[in-house]
Amino acid sequence: MGKVKNVPNILTLLRVFLLPFIVVAILWGYYTVALILFLISSLTDFLDGYIARKYGLVTSLGMLLDPVADKLLTSSTLISLTYVKLCDPFSVIAIVGREEAVTGIRAIAASRGIVIPASTGGKIKTVLIMLSISLILLGVKPWGEFFLVASAFVAVYTGILYFFKFYTGLKEQ
Repeated sequence: MGKVKNVPNILTLLRVFLLPFIVVAILWGYYTVALILFLISSLTDFLDGYIARKYGLVTSLGMLLDPVADKLLTSSTLISLTYVKLCDPFSVIAIVGREEAVTGIRAIAASRGIVIPASTGGKIKTVLIMLSISLILLGVKPWGEFFLVASAFVAVYTGILYFFKFYTGLKEQ
């Protein structure tokens, strides 16, 4: 139980805790509130990993929970924005589909002892998604849409790369 109480894990859990408030704020039209909560959540995404690595606080729980919290944050926020017709549903489908596929690939790989680490492309995708969501919530929809479409292309591309890393890892066993 002590490992849950380290700062990086608490930051990750804060991201999960804030998620329903972000979704409700979007659905009720309180976009400024949603933006503030989303930016806080995005900051916890950066800080949890940074603090964990810098201070040697990396835990198995954190390694498991952090990517799940990231996917929940971006997917739920994008789906909510699509529901209120603030963003392109096709990009959201591509991004969420990729997230689910990569999660499945990583789970299968892990069950076979294959580790597929996060890629630079995946991190770029996350930054683009967070930028697009922030711009959309700020009311700068054209730029938000531009970065959303860009993130969808990066998502699909990196999803294909994850598949090939998985397939190559299987062949090497």
